[in-house]
Amino acid sequence: MKTKLILIFVCLVSAGCNLEEINENPNVPVEVPLSTLLPPAQKGLGDAYGGRIFRYTGIFAQQLAGVDGQELLVENYQPDEQFIGNVWSDLYVGSMVNLKIILDQGAESESPHYTGVARVMMAQSLGILSDVWGDVPYSQALQGPAFPNPEYDSQEAIYAEIQSLLDQGIVELGFTESTFSPGSDDIFFQGNLQAWIGAAHLLKARYYLRTTKRSSSAATDALNALSGAMTSSANDLQYNYLGSGADINPISSFYQITPYAVIDTQFVKILELREDPRLTHMFRNIPFSGGRRRPGDFFASENAPIKLASYLERLFISAEAKYRTGDQAGAQNDLDEAVTLSMNQVSASAISSEVIGIHLDMQTQLSGNFDSDLQTILTEKYIALFTSPEPWADWRRTGYPVLLPNAVGSTAANPNGEIPRRLIYPQSERLRNTNFPQPAPNMQTRFWWDLN
Repeated sequence: MKTKLILIFVCLVSAGCNLEEINENPNVPVEVPLSTLLPPAQKGLGDAYGGRIFRYTGIFAQQLAGVDGQELLVENYQPDEQFIGNVWSDLYVGSMVNLKIILDQGAESESPHYTGVARVMMAQSLGILSDVWGDVPYSQALQGPAFPNPEYDSQEAIYAEIQSLLDQGIVELGFTESTFSPGSDDIFFQGNLQAWIGAAHLLKARYYLRTTKRSSSAATDALNALSGAMTSSANDLQYNYLGSGADINPISSFYQITPYAVIDTQFVKILELREDPRLTHMFRNIPFSGGRRRPGDFFASENAPIKLASYLERLFISAEAKYRTGDQAGAQNDLDEAVTLSMNQVSASAISSEVIGIHLDMQTQLSGNFDSDLQTILTEKYIALFTSPEPWADWRRTGYPVLLPNAVGSTAANPNGEIPRRLIYPQSERLRNTNFPQPAPNMQTRFWWDLN
């Protein structure tokens, strides 16, 4: 078993791990407890969200500015093709490898509670992969040497698979019998299956709303999905860091070692122009940096959780979906609750109710003008969901808030100099996968849900 666990750890840190070799090695046990596989898959997903995904999507959303190292290359819309492979493997190797093993072993052992959890996590992993790159390998990926050159599934197919995974996961999580069920090994929810079902419904709503350019029923579908989503922040889907040893919030550890991405002045100006009381709570000054700022303690203390899906996001999804379906009053209620919750969370309730009320009166009142009101909802969501990849996705599908591209952003990878709409594929895929897309898309090539 010790040998087996070492090999799994290697899988988590090296894209070269061959699962088929593990399965066929006669000196290694075939099975690993599901309770052993789940924690590293969850940590891998949390670390990916709080690591390079946060920094790169934050730079594209003009919330962060890269000032050195790889982050400066991303800031200039000229990312290192080789280094991008780390982002790719953060998801495939850091989480999805173990999730695939859980799905296979969970099916064999008749443990639908574990496979239900794995399907929800796989859906979220696929969602961020496709939202960053568009078409990605999935149906032939994670299969060992059976498919050495996995085909790229279309984003449309990936989105259908996301909804299928979530639907099946919800069913499995509701089963009364399961040979093995998650408990304390489940870092997200401690084995609370109803909380997992609520998270799955929220993810369904997120990915339905993502398709507003494609589907006339996107908002209605999102609202229907939300009927089963979490009803309070107590059941946010988040990775809870211990704050010590190797289990430190990745945003915190980044700023302790290499603060190569700082708060973008555009982001600060948005809050200043709105006289937003969150401004003094969201960021911290970086010592001896000439006034540069970094994320504040709510997002980046050593034990701050990384939120993967939250009640706060649910409120914003509901506000937009209700507004799109003609329920302006309902949208207003959800928007005001969302902004109030955001202010209380980021300030640890230090912002008074009177100050919050003034902000709501001045900044969040919906007028009945569709474009203006959509901008109001999306701008508040942009502020509240800082450190999440959602603001970049929302900007691509709505154009809000209005952002300015970086001045030196016209590059071979980003030919028109506008804010990137996708990330380039990693060099490892271009050189090794014979099914690599041809011609290779650049950072302005639109994908399925991001129509012109």
